[in-house]
Amino acid sequence: MADKQKKRNQESNTRIVNIEKQGARPAAVAPCASDGSLYVDRWFNRTLEKGVNGLREEFMEMKRYCPPDMNVTAFQIHWEAGRNRYKDVPCQEKARVIVKWPGVSHDYIHANYMPTPVSDKRYICTQGPLDNTIADFWRMTILEQSESIIMLCNVKEKGMDKCAQYWPLKEGESATFEGIVVTNLGVTPLGGSDKTVMRTILKLTYTLEGKKSQREVRHYQWMDWPDRGVPTVGHTIFDLLSSVRGTKKPIIVHCSAGIGRTGSIVAISFIMERFQNGQPCEDMPVIFKELRDHRPYSIQNDVQYLFVHRVVLFYFVERYKKYDRNDPRYVKFLDEYNKAVA
Repeated sequence: MADKQKKRNQESNTRIVNIEKQGARPAAVAPCASDGSLYVDRWFNRTLEKGVNGLREEFMEMKRYCPPDMNVTAFQIHWEAGRNRYKDVPCQEKARVIVKWPGVSHDYIHANYMPTPVSDKRYICTQGPLDNTIADFWRMTILEQSESIIMLCNVKEKGMDKCAQYWPLKEGESATFEGIVVTNLGVTPLGGSDKTVMRTILKLTYTLEGKKSQREVRHYQWMDWPDRGVPTVGHTIFDLLSSVRGTKKPIIVHCSAGIGRTGSIVAISFIMERFQNGQPCEDMPVIFKELRDHRPYSIQNDVQYLFVHRVVLFYFVERYKKYDRNDPRYVKFLDEYNKAVA
């Protein structure tokens, strides 16, 4: 068993420690980033040594963390104007996305840039659009030249409004939001017959500074990710991240509040990109606080914090087989995780 594990680890040193390129499962073999495999080993061992209970305790110690110098002036000003979905989910000034559109009297949207090792503006984390902020959402998309939108909620969940219907659902249909025409060019499941994530190609037609323009945006909607909960762990999340990883423009991610489900998927991408770039990840509290320093209250609860760890474990144990899935620590972790999220 020890010889097999040694061989497995040696083979893993030749792999890219990252999210695979679009259309690949798994990625092609290529040199690993400097020290990347070492940092994965450290993260892996720390996670299993902590275990589910240890990680839950770790989260509870950080649960109330928010940036010590958090400024929410714009959030407060625009609360009365109805541009914020939840009063207890503030948008801080640091890394706030500014939307300056000719003829519009404000520059506010409840959104923050989230950096990763790839870019200081790798992601934009935002709330689900309200009926009166749909146009602001599309203006932001246009001004940031974003090519991908990841939606992690449904318009309604358990009879409650979670997000405005900001795009047309059927192929060939169009909807107009304050001069921006959004046209549905086609809808397909991201995973073939698996309809967990639906991909819609949208065409935006608009006039900016006197010039009429068009651009296409790919919209990915995760259909069954429960609010404050977690979905089934599998290949879907990596297929989704693989589909958007090639863009150089900010990737827009939202759920309803833009912190729980949104923070979870961004955290997974953040960790994987650190490994890809040969950066350590074993000090998860530091990473957690770095995420919240940009988007306050990202990752809302201990179950989502566990999910982030479970997904990364899945990647290296079950997708890439870097580690032995029969490791007693891993078996115990899975059993405790399944009970925790049941």
